[in-house]
Amino acid sequence: MRSALFQKQLPLGIFIITLTTVLLCLLLTVFLHVFSPDTVLVIEDVKSGQILWQEDIQAGEWFYHEYLHSVEKSPVIEKFKVNRAGEILTMESWTKSFGAGLPYEQQGTVEMVDGFYVLKDLHRPIHGGAFLMQPSNKYPHTFHFRDHRIMLSEEPYASTRIKIEVRHLTWLEAILEH
Repeated sequence: MRSALFQKQLPLGIFIITLTTVLLCLLLTVFLHVFSPDTVLVIEDVKSGQILWQEDIQAGEWFYHEYLHSVEKSPVIEKFKVNRAGEILTMESWTKSFGAGLPYEQQGTVEMVDGFYVLKDLHRPIHGGAFLMQPSNKYPHTFHFRDHRIMLSEEPYASTRIKIEVRHLTWLEAILEH
């Protein structure tokens, strides 16, 4: 008699455990989605690994850098956007000429704005998820994000090989940041 009762309760127990597990997984998924760790835009010294600057960034936000091209001596503005996956996309390239090392391929749309050839709507992912550069102190080179304006042509950025990327902080990093 006891064995028959146990056999009837076993499927009910398995059902309750399974349902509880599914609900916990669902709640954990919702929690992780709603309270996901920060995504940050980072400028890092490649050699030392030191973070020189970082700021929270959300999908859809833009940033850009502006510099004088070393050969053409003309201004260049490159604009980027972060997509939902946290990838950096090249969105626009502003140049006054199409000389050595400057973009020349017909992509997206092209228009003239204030004497600049503007290649727009590029949506081109950055190869490797980050871009590397070594700003010079010979010409002004600035980085812009929201109300931040960083002089890359000055210390600690000038003559330093830097990497600009978007990072997704781990839960532990996000907790330690705040």
